[in-house]
Amino acid sequence: MKRSGKKNRPKRFLVVSTTGIGDTLMGTPALRALKLSFPDSQVDLLVKSPSAGLLYGNPYVDRILRYRNNPFSRGLLFLKAYGTDYDHILVFHANEDLWKILRMVRYGDCYNRQNYADPARRVIRLDSIPRHSIQKRLALVEKVGGENSKDYRYDYLIPPSEIHWAEEKLKEWGISPKDRMVGIQLGAADAFKRWPLESFVRVAKYLRTHHGVKIYLNVSAREQDLVDHFARDFGDAPFFHSPKGSLSQSAALIKNCRLFISNDTGPMHMAVGLGVPLIGLFCPTSSEMTGPLGYSGAIAIQKAIPCSPCRVRDCPDNFCLRQISVEEVCQAAEKFLVGD
Repeated sequence: MKRSGKKNRPKRFLVVSTTGIGDTLMGTPALRALKLSFPDSQVDLLVKSPSAGLLYGNPYVDRILRYRNNPFSRGLLFLKAYGTDYDHILVFHANEDLWKILRMVRYGDCYNRQNYADPARRVIRLDSIPRHSIQKRLALVEKVGGENSKDYRYDYLIPPSEIHWAEEKLKEWGISPKDRMVGIQLGAADAFKRWPLESFVRVAKYLRTHHGVKIYLNVSAREQDLVDHFARDFGDAPFFHSPKGSLSQSAALIKNCRLFISNDTGPMHMAVGLGVPLIGLFCPTSSEMTGPLGYSGAIAIQKAIPCSPCRVRDCPDNFCLRQISVEEVCQAAEKFLVGD
């Protein structure tokens, strides 16, 4: 929908980030750069409803528009955005429903991280685009006149009520502030990103035996099968998990970890945003594209992709991740735990 012409007014931006946890957090450096570049501007953020809590207390967003990929949600977007003429739409990440979203709002032009082009809809490609996802979003800000930024820190806060909830949960589990808790992210939204569960079990056993750590599994309610499998292989030693908690409650528990070991998935970025020491496991995804950027508290273990082309979501057996050995993950963990 084409916006009407208005002059001599502050800029209005609509930022679209309607995919997952990691994509939402990787957009926060660009949101900060946008608002600092245009302090009198209006910055509205269209974000997937389950991820909206990741923006709690974010000072660089004026209005959060919650979104789900269905006609009802797009109708609400039309009503909420009615009367707002956006100068620019910046698409940090979206699926194919982007084209349906654009029909619901009035705007001047649209730039996107995925570098689609559609002249009829005024969707414009960038001339060049960086490799890392955070830098791609920052490049969009530069394209609309914002300043170049190399501040890659995430803006991520947890509500005090959830921090208190986590403190009570740890007491319930018998974990004191003196105990060292290691968090493990067993799952991933895409199965091809998952390191073998038996490898996670072996790492957990090693860290419990050699460092006396408590093991916390960060899992969702849909991943009970992973917990059951882990429990069968881990033996009688206790471990802890809270699959019925909210996203913010999971974040509050991750914040209490001395180390977080994760596949390349959303909670890995939560750990980065919370300043938790991290070991990230990469293959076939690339740490150069989605790994921790400018964060000294992380070790990214990256293996080369053996298949060309990579089958990604169609892969029946992500054997490439088995290139990451239990021994090298344990050695990386030693760097964080020895002397801690």
